[in-house]
This record gives sequence, C-alpha cells and structure tokens, in this order.
Amino acid sequence: MLHGTDASGTTPETVTLDMPGLSPSNFLVQVANGSTTLSYGTGEHEIVACYCPGTLIETQHGAQAIEKLAIGDEVVTASGALRPIKWIGRRSYAGRFILGRKDVLPVCIRKSALDANVPARDLWISPHHAMFLDGLLIEARHLVNGVSIVQAEQVEEVEYFHIELDTHDVIVADGALSETFVDDDSRGMFHNAHEFASLYPDALKLPARYYAPRLGEGFEVEAVRQRIALRAGLASSREPTRLGELRGAIDVVDARRVAGWAQNADHPEAPVCLDILADGRLLGQVLANNYREDLEHAGIGSGCHAFVFALPADIALALDTVEVRRSLDGEPLQHALARRAAAA
Repeated sequence: MLHGTDASGTTPETVTLDMPGLSPSNFLVQVANGSTTLSYGTGEHEIVACYCPGTLIETQHGAQAIEKLAIGDEVVTASGALRPIKWIGRRSYAGRFILGRKDVLPVCIRKSALDANVPARDLWISPHHAMFLDGLLIEARHLVNGVSIVQAEQVEEVEYFHIELDTHDVIVADGALSETFVDDDSRGMFHNAHEFASLYPDALKLPARYYAPRLGEGFEVEAVRQRIALRAGLASSREPTRLGELRGAIDVVDARRVAGWAQNADHPEAPVCLDILADGRLLGQVLANNYREDLEHAGIGSGCHAFVFALPADIALALDTVEVRRSLDGEPLQHALARRAAAA
C-alpha cells in the first residue's frame, strides 16, 4: 500500500499494488497541481551495497552462505577477530525493473581477479559495495574492467544481503576482504529495515564512520585498477613501454622515512605514483610531486618530482628490505649509490 495526499494536502489517497519483486520503497508518490503521480524509484541513483546469495562468509564455524547466517553469529574480520552480527538487511529486485540500472545490477569479481586465489571463487556483489584493497575501501563499480571484473547487463531477479556489526568493519567474503554494512542514511533501502527499529528501539542515530578511507578516484585507486588489469592480462597493461622509462633514485632510507625522486621520461611533468614495500609487503603509496631545488638545478623538469614517505613507527622493519616501485607496473627505483655505481 502506498499513501499520498491530494493537492490541498488534506485528503488521503491510497494505491494498492500487486507487483512481485517490489515493495513500497521502490516507488515515490508525488502530488502537484491537483494530480497524483506514481513513479518507480526516487529519480536518484540508489546506493546499493550488498552481497548476492551464495557468498561464503568466514565465520566461527567456517565459511557459511550469507543467506544462512543469523543475528548473533560471529564472523571473522580482517584483524582475525570474531565479531557478532547485529543485523542482516535484505533487498530484492525484479529484473524487468532494473534494466540498464548500473547502480543496481550486480558486479562479478572473478576468481583470482584481485590476487592469487583472491577471491577464491567468483564473488557477486552490488556495484556500490566496497572491497578493502591496499588500505582503501573501493566500490566494485570503480573496479569493473570488462574482463576479470564485470557487471551483469540484465538479470531475471537479484537478491541482496548485507551484514551489520556494531561498527563498520571488513570481513572475509569468498576469500576476499570486503566491507560490512554502515548506516549512512541507507538502511531504508532494505525491505526489512523496520526490523532494526523493533530489535533496537533505543539505538542512537550516529554519523557514519568508515573502517578505512573510501575513495572512487585518484592515484591510489588508479594504482589498484592497474594492478588488477595486469593480472587480467589486458592488452593496454601488457605494454610497459607505454608508461615511459622510470627515472629517479632512492636517496634516503632510515628509521623514519624513505625519500628520493621519480620521473616518467615520456611524461616528465606527470606525478609518478610509487609503492613502498618492505620484505615484499606493501607499506603504502606516495606521489612523487614535491619540489626540490637541486632537481630543478640539475635540469630534471620543474623539480617537482621528489617524494618522502614516513615509515610506520609501530612496525619493526629491516631497512635493507625496503623497496620503491612504480605502482602502475612494478618497475623498481634504484638506490642512489647503486645508480651512481652503475653509471661509473
């Protein structure tokens, strides 16, 4: 049942719908100039962030299909800790009503698209659902490449489930790190949203706090996309010469920082994104776009090619294992002493 009012705002009108796969939340009733209009959706893209049925979630009893989970079950988080499920949201759409809806149609992250055996099987999620990659939350829609990560063009029906913990976190879904639900004014999209109010009548409405930075663009996201493309064997990613020769050097590696400079020979004024690794483990990324007077005096472009990366103080590192690599293709940056020795 959907309810509206007439143009005077006083006389109630009721519309009864019998349309499988839809609920009143799929529609908007608008009254203007003496007439009532019933429309599908809200005119805005829906923010749908969920898992499809069959997704295996790691729990205290091993991997369990998401549709089999219940409130109180404990799931494994990225930290390895077990946390109980507070609520599970459910939503379904009939396929004929979401034709062409890129904001709703599910995305498939194919087996091993992200890393070796990650995910361990094809993972189907909604386009706004975020994966946890390189310390970032990146929505599936920003990862679609048409090969290893694809979006369905049409479905007969799609059903979505989402898991909520006491706070936003990252769990293991089909072997990949993936977000839980966070109420950023989106709980109403679920057909069973009313259940939360019944279960937790005294719950306070708090601002959404994300587990990690949530990004949709920028060099960090592009670095992740390029790495996924390389794994997929995309033609554009098999041609490292297109990136241009990597120039530069690591000038300093000490307990506090890694510093140096980097430049793309073919695009000398384009900032270079670099991965900082220690013993093969990614510590973070940095953009080589700081100004250094000595670089400009040496004729190295505008001089805006330097970088400084602060090493984490709470992690014990073997400094001789620190590496700097170009994010787009993994090309290593030489240490200054090694570069000078090679030139001699």
